[in-house]
Formats: sequence, structure tokens, C-alpha cells
Amino acid sequence: MDQVDKQRPVILMVDDDEKLLAAVRRTLSGCFEFVTHTDGQAALDWLAQNRDRTDLIIADLVMPNIDGISFLKQSARMAPGINRMLLSGNVSSLSLREAINQAMVTRVLAKPVSVAVLKEAIDRILNTGVVVKKVSSGPTALMVNNAIDRADFHTVLQPRFRASDLGLCGAEVLCRMPSLEKEFGIDEIIEASQDNPVINRLGSQLMAIMIDQAPRYRALMGDQANLAVNLSLFSLKTPQFFELLIRFYEKMRMRGVTVSYEIPERQLLSNDLEMLANATRLRERGIALLIDDFGSGNNSLDLLRQEVFAGIKLDRDLVRGTMTDFLDDAFVEWIAQVCSKMGLSISAKGIENPGVVERLRVYGITELQGFHLGVPVSLEEWEETAITPLQASG
Repeated sequence: MDQVDKQRPVILMVDDDEKLLAAVRRTLSGCFEFVTHTDGQAALDWLAQNRDRTDLIIADLVMPNIDGISFLKQSARMAPGINRMLLSGNVSSLSLREAINQAMVTRVLAKPVSVAVLKEAIDRILNTGVVVKKVSSGPTALMVNNAIDRADFHTVLQPRFRASDLGLCGAEVLCRMPSLEKEFGIDEIIEASQDNPVINRLGSQLMAIMIDQAPRYRALMGDQANLAVNLSLFSLKTPQFFELLIRFYEKMRMRGVTVSYEIPERQLLSNDLEMLANATRLRERGIALLIDDFGSGNNSLDLLRQEVFAGIKLDRDLVRGTMTDFLDDAFVEWIAQVCSKMGLSISAKGIENPGVVERLRVYGITELQGFHLGVPVSLEEWEETAITPLQASG
């Protein structure tokens, strides 16, 4: 651990580029006292002991054991009064919003970054009185637990369509928490619970509802009664809950409904042996596990190389970018070809207009989902209207 000189501003910098860290220490040591780490967890351990004398935190987006946004979010909770800077390469707009809104990042610098540009940014933050963005109080796992106690939650269904002919091919089951959603977004609510046992409690409650409703799903969708269910990494790696996932799949199959699980890419690491082992067990049982929000993290291709996933669901910002951003468009076209060669399904969510539909169909996307095609509705609403009003008009 570096020694800290109290006479100069103390800057904690985390980056896996040793050459950049060495250049920063060598060039800027006369102006600032740099404490540098290549390991994000080690940096958090240091910060826990030195938060009162730290003036700025700088983190690279890509690090070996924790991504920069997750690191900055944790550092924001640990030391909310310290400015935070993110060094990023090609970051998606979703990740950028997450950095700004959840990690409360003061400044984002695009890499590669020169030492001179870095010094200028540091000076501006430290010398111009930039107000530190406080981490806003958000939902907590306790709030979610209390909502479960009140039975203040229910499911909705968002229809999924084949890209080839826009015919119905299933639905995604989504959770809604009406009271909490008056203050927070549902993504925030789930995020607050994803590493807490309450996510397992919520999941088991939702599964019980779906088992009871399975005959209605089958009557409504017939042979297309294929349900996608969101899953957290915490749940996948909890032994008792993992067994529940298998039993739930079997119970739904006996009732004529097929279930697949979706887990967000940002929760997945390609070297997580426990996750890979459980994903393999699901695959061996014929249970599909898909990577959700594909393209929003930093290890998309490494995850595909593990060959334990049945398919991917493209991140909605990436899908939206196919119409406006050359790199997003090229990536989607290329990854569709890769998945086709690997025998993986590839679906896209966030479909907002017919132009996106036509482009993705050309690229070979197999499944589509979004407000243009069908909005999330309760099972009762869907039963009343049937599927026709939910289908795209073109």
C-alpha cells in the first residue's frame, strides 16, 4: 500500500493498466499523492480505512474482479463525500447513466487518456469547488421485504414475438410493486434486493403465483406458453433456491408451460466457477438460461465462450442504437451471426418502432419484445383482450 502524504491531495486510483498508473505516479507525484491499485477489492479495503483523508477516487471501467461502475457505487456508499471519476472506453449509454445516477460520478473521461488531460480534470474537480453528488436515498431490501409481507406485489406479462412473422412465441413474467413504484423505478427496487436473501423470498412467492396460474397461461397461449423469468445471480448461487428453480421448471412443464431463466450480464463473470457449475446443471437438464441485457457489461464474449447459456437477450439501449449508432448497429449484426453459428437464440427487447423490427429481422434476430409490439399487462387484462390488440400493426 502506498504511503500517504497529508500535504497534497490524496487520490485513490484503480486501473488494471500498470503502465498508466506508473506514468501517473511518476508525472504527477509533485502535485498529488496517488494511492494506486490494480485490484478493485483491495482498493475498497484501503478506502474503508482512509476515507477521511481521501480527496478523489478514479476508477477504470474494466477491472479484473469488479467493474468500475460497481466499484464506484460501492465507494459512493462507503464515502459519499468524495468526488468520483470514471475512466471509460466504449461505454454504453445505459452504463453511463448508471455511473452518473447510481455511482454519482462527477466526471467521465474517455480512454485512452493522457496524463496531461487527467491532471487537468483533477485540477478542475479539486480547485473549482465541484459539488459532490450525494448518493440519493433509494429503495432498500427491507422495504421490499415489507412489501412482500403486505402482499403488495403482483405479476404482469409482456408478450414476445417471433421475428420471422411477428407471431406470438411466449411472454416474459415481470414483477410489479405498486406502493414502492410510487417512489422508485422497478429496476431500482430489484437492484436493491439482488444481493440479499429477500430476492429469494420474492422469487419463491412469484413462482407460487405462476404455478397457480399455469393452466391459464396454457389456455391463453396454447403451444406458445413459453415463459421467461428473471433471475438474480444471488438466487442462482443459493443451493436451496437453485433446487427450487429445478422443481419449479418441472412443475410448470407438467402443466404444459415451458420456463426459461434470464440473468443480467452485469451480474455475471466468466470466471465465476460456482455460477458456471450451476448453469451447466441447468443446461444438462434441458433448462434454458439466457444472458439478459447482453452488451451492457464488459465480458459479453467471454461469457459466450463458456458454452453454458442457451441464448442472449440484447440490451435495449444497444437495440435502440442500431438506428443511430454505427458501432452499435455493427455489433448487433455481428453478434447475431456469432449466435447463429453457435446455435444460440438471440432476442431483442426495447422494440419501439417498425424500423427497428425490419432491421433486426434482416440481421437474423429470432425473437422481439417491446412496447411497439406489446406492453406488459396483467394476466386478467390479457385474458379479456386476447392477443390480437397486443400485436404489432405492421
